[in-house]
Amino acid sequence: MNIILLIFILIIYSLYIMNELQKLSGLLGTVNHCRKVPNRGFFYWLTIIFNRVNQERIQSVGPDRACAEWLLSNGASVKWKNFSQYLKDYNSLPPEKNQYYIQAVDATDSGITHIGFPYFVGCRYIDEIKLVRCFYLYNTALPLLSVVKDTLITLEIRDCKSITDQGIRSLKNLKNLKTLKLAGMPYLEDKASLRKELTEALPDCTIEFE
Repeated sequence: MNIILLIFILIIYSLYIMNELQKLSGLLGTVNHCRKVPNRGFFYWLTIIFNRVNQERIQSVGPDRACAEWLLSNGASVKWKNFSQYLKDYNSLPPEKNQYYIQAVDATDSGITHIGFPYFVGCRYIDEIKLVRCFYLYNTALPLLSVVKDTLITLEIRDCKSITDQGIRSLKNLKNLKTLKLAGMPYLEDKASLRKELTEALPDCTIEFE
């Protein structure tokens, strides 16, 4: 059989399987409508692949460049230190020989997961992170922000539907926060208690909790 035809058939078959798995995932979601946190669909597992940490890449180009590549390839954007604009296009990354440092991360509508959070290790200038409508963000990601706790000043977590009380409590370790914005997390059980705990743990932080 012609190799091109064989590849085409495999692609069509793969798309069919993915479609059927999506349907099955939807049915399971209907059956399990009482689940506390939305079930992870097929595309979550596909997203895991794009979030895997490449240690060789980190060693080759440095933590900030490798972290930026991870974020941009998953739909997030970054702002370099001493720059005013966010970089959103992966193809607009500067040449590898140039040294830039990430100062801010905007992960709005991105596909980042906890699997990729080790990319933050070694990034010494990140002072702001926005996690808005991150569909694949679970509690396991938030404790990993501790690697930037010495520099992180502003954190926003909004409309990340799978975050629960456990994840929010892990933010108490971010002792240098000055601004914390939390909203749109329907599975939080006790906002009053969480607000009290955060206020006590982060006395110098302005907390907005909706």
